[in-house]
Amino acid sequence: MASIFNQYEATISHNESTNPFEASNRSRRPEPVASGYVNARVADETPIFTKSKINFKPQGPITHLEISNNRLCMIMSGRILLRINLEKPEDQEEVEITRGDDKVYKLFLDQTGSHLLIEMASQDTVFFSKTSKKPKSLSKFKGHRIESIGWNRQHIMEASNTGTTGPVLVGTSRGSIMECCIESGEDTKFFGGSVDQYLKQLFCLGKGDSRDCSITGLEFNPFPARGGDRPTKYHILATTRTRLYQFVGRINPNSGEIPVFQNIFTPYDNGPPRFTDLPGGGGWSQLALFYKTKSRTSIPTQFAWMASPGVYFGDITVPAVEDSTSLHHLSIVANARLISYPDKESDSSNPFAPHTDPAEEVLGIALTEFHLLVLYSDRVKAICTLNEQVVYEDIYSSRFGSILGLIKDEKKGSIWTFTDRAVYKYKVFNESRNVWQMFLDDKKFDMARDYCKDNPANLDKVFTRQAEHYFEEGKYNESALYYAMTRNSFEEISLKFVRADQQEALRAFLLKKLSSLKPAEKTQTAMLVTWLVELYLNQLGKLKEENSEDYTHCEDVFKKFLAQENLKDIFLENKKTVYDLLIGHGNIEDYVFFAVLMQDYERVITHHIQNEDYSAAIEALRKQNNINLYYKFSPILMQYIPEVTVNAWISMGKNLSPKKLIPSLINCTQGALIDRPQEAIRYLEHCTGTLHCKEPAIHNYLLSLYVKHKPEAVADYIKDQGDDLEDVCYDVKYALRLCLEGGVKLQKACVEIYNVMTLYEEAVSLALKVDVDLAKSIANRPELEEEDEELRKKLWMLIARHVVQEKKDIKRAMQFLQESGDLLKIEDILPFFPDFVTIDHFKDALCESLDEYNKHIKQLKDEMNESTDSAHAIRADIQETRNHHLVVGGSDKCALCNGILLSRGFYGFPCSHSFHSDCLWKTVTPYLTPDKQVRADEMQRELNALNQSSSIQDQSGAKDSKRRRQEIVFELDELIATECAYCGEIAINSIDELFIDPQKYDDVVSSWS
Repeated sequence: MASIFNQYEATISHNESTNPFEASNRSRRPEPVASGYVNARVADETPIFTKSKINFKPQGPITHLEISNNRLCMIMSGRILLRINLEKPEDQEEVEITRGDDKVYKLFLDQTGSHLLIEMASQDTVFFSKTSKKPKSLSKFKGHRIESIGWNRQHIMEASNTGTTGPVLVGTSRGSIMECCIESGEDTKFFGGSVDQYLKQLFCLGKGDSRDCSITGLEFNPFPARGGDRPTKYHILATTRTRLYQFVGRINPNSGEIPVFQNIFTPYDNGPPRFTDLPGGGGWSQLALFYKTKSRTSIPTQFAWMASPGVYFGDITVPAVEDSTSLHHLSIVANARLISYPDKESDSSNPFAPHTDPAEEVLGIALTEFHLLVLYSDRVKAICTLNEQVVYEDIYSSRFGSILGLIKDEKKGSIWTFTDRAVYKYKVFNESRNVWQMFLDDKKFDMARDYCKDNPANLDKVFTRQAEHYFEEGKYNESALYYAMTRNSFEEISLKFVRADQQEALRAFLLKKLSSLKPAEKTQTAMLVTWLVELYLNQLGKLKEENSEDYTHCEDVFKKFLAQENLKDIFLENKKTVYDLLIGHGNIEDYVFFAVLMQDYERVITHHIQNEDYSAAIEALRKQNNINLYYKFSPILMQYIPEVTVNAWISMGKNLSPKKLIPSLINCTQGALIDRPQEAIRYLEHCTGTLHCKEPAIHNYLLSLYVKHKPEAVADYIKDQGDDLEDVCYDVKYALRLCLEGGVKLQKACVEIYNVMTLYEEAVSLALKVDVDLAKSIANRPELEEEDEELRKKLWMLIARHVVQEKKDIKRAMQFLQESGDLLKIEDILPFFPDFVTIDHFKDALCESLDEYNKHIKQLKDEMNESTDSAHAIRADIQETRNHHLVVGGSDKCALCNGILLSRGFYGFPCSHSFHSDCLWKTVTPYLTPDKQVRADEMQRELNALNQSSSIQDQSGAKDSKRRRQEIVFELDELIATECAYCGEIAINSIDELFIDPQKYDDVVSSWS
């Protein structure tokens, strides 16, 4: 037999696939952006349905054809089976089913193309698995005419279950619904027996019914299961020539009971199942389902039942039900309607051609997402299921015979037809292209938008039509929202709402339009924002006049609009315009609110102050971060709410400069109210105490306020500042003047200031007017005891004079002699006593004074004797030193280099240590001060120069050189030989030095190794 693929290749376009049974791999042509209705007659637009003829000549007439999952099964001459895997078209398999007169009645191929069941005219049933080469007889099916099969999609679509069909529903010509399970013979029957495991009846539709109950269609699917659980709820559709039955129920997949689906049908033994009756004559009957997705867990979304009156078409909806809900009363059919068969046009060339009922000529149907294909003996018509209009008609030539069948490959989506001598394939290309327009005509706007999402022009038409529809119905707000999503003229739409006096709808339109603008479109955004502010203000004014309850809601909406973060930059750039609009409408509340949003706190504070709402002004001041506003508004705030203002200052801490707040403090203290100066003092005390402010102006002003309003605190303040003139933060001269002007109550403070100024005589003189003890504390100050005893004595004399002359207290004056610490003697204070005072008052003091003098004289004698003894000892040591000498032997060695001492010049010390001159020089020089090191080097160079020039000098010059050399040697001896290098200060200073020089440490360590 000639290859049908080779024949087909020569007849198709060079851009098509070389496999005629495989959908074209060409990339789809992109739709134009502004496509409207699809007109199949336009030459440059691809039709929805395109037919291609498969050119090959079969060995015999084709009687049956089934295709699933690209696996083709064809019956020729009623008894020869041809199987082709369309993905590998070179692999073809031809099997002779029977050699007798028996012929094939029907073919049943599962969705994966793995299981083929053939019903013979003799009511024998044979089975082919995917890999079987010979038919296997199903003995349990004997005597049953199989009319339909409901394959187990979930089971057979699992890769691990290709060897078995799982539980399958079978419909017979007598109305019986049966369950069976078939296994491939290769795996289970070694000697080739029956492969049907069981066949049990579940329900009979023909029981007690005389009409034809042959089951022409049978499908079952599970309810969606939760997570990865196995489904337990199923729905079943079964059709006869006149009825559509629904069965809904539960199964227990883990029970192991057979038959599995018996529990679904058991509830219907007590009452008939739900059905739809379409009475009519005989003819064909077929059930077709549409699956939007191709997975094994997918459920059908639409159904079409071919019956005598027409095609009963609708949606399949699976409701979400609880596990305890009864299911057998549920219906899964929704939005069902009857689509009449289109009239088959008579031959226009023969006006006498008889007219027949179109239902009697319909041979089959196929269902796609939006179209229903109806098969006649000589043509195929496509009906749009949305508007029931014929959108496609393909008339076949009688050259290849009448059309025998229409098949849809559910897994791949391709559609096939065949005659006894030809096979045709239909490609479906973008069948949803016109759907949006149909939904739009039916005013199903949401669905229309779903089918033109990728086409901005069509989407714009949908939005426009929807907006117009709502406008005509008076739903202006909804209309405005959809108008904003169109590309229509902004001005025309705005005028449309203005003329209709629909301000709220206009506002909704502008808001929606505003949300669609890009950040770069600042001009358009500014225009819309300004217009919206005007609209909001107009509405607020109108509602306020009417005392409407909606005013508060509108106010909240307006504030939310002003507070939108994405519009903040636009408002900042155009805030003057917004301010003018708010002022023009007299909307002060929103004026303040907007100013706060813009962080224009100066305007807010000014407004509150003008309205004498100082509390609100200080709150606004606290919310902002501009420090300069504190300096600007504090003077007036301190006049009216000083306490709150000071609290605000204190809360700012070091962020505020106290010096810049002095004008506000001065303005505050000028009033007659008592609390104002106290608040000023409180803030200045916070600055000097907590903030540790050292600014003289702050301290001087605080001191002036103390003097004027809180004099009792002046002395403590002066004392807290300390006595060091360089450390105090106030101006002492200014402070002294203020305190002197303050009178008697500030004399103690003056005394403290005199102490700071080290004017102790003035301090004591003034202290004596206040308290003698205060004067005594000044005279006993520690710094006076250490530095100036004469001044202390003078201060005590002032105190004594005051006590004697002013107080006339002779007894207390005598006590001062002891308190002064021996500074005062009786003879110092005698001149202060009056002439009439008797000596009895001084008897004890005079005796003590004489005793002190005697002790002092004795001490001086002892010191003189000790000095004389020391002088005699020194003279003896000098005489002994003159007679001291050092003996150097020929074997004596240098204490530093251990060389023979007499080999060159050396130094000897009384401690018996001796050193070469150069060795001692190297040892002592590093410990000399820098100045002495420089001087030693100069003298060494000069000495070398004198040694070199002595040989060429005359006699007089030689004498001068000798004298100079002696002077240099003597000075060098003073520098380096004043003490022994081992016994003198050099040894003591070098006690913390390392034995090894750190710079030479590595070399020394390496030499040891």
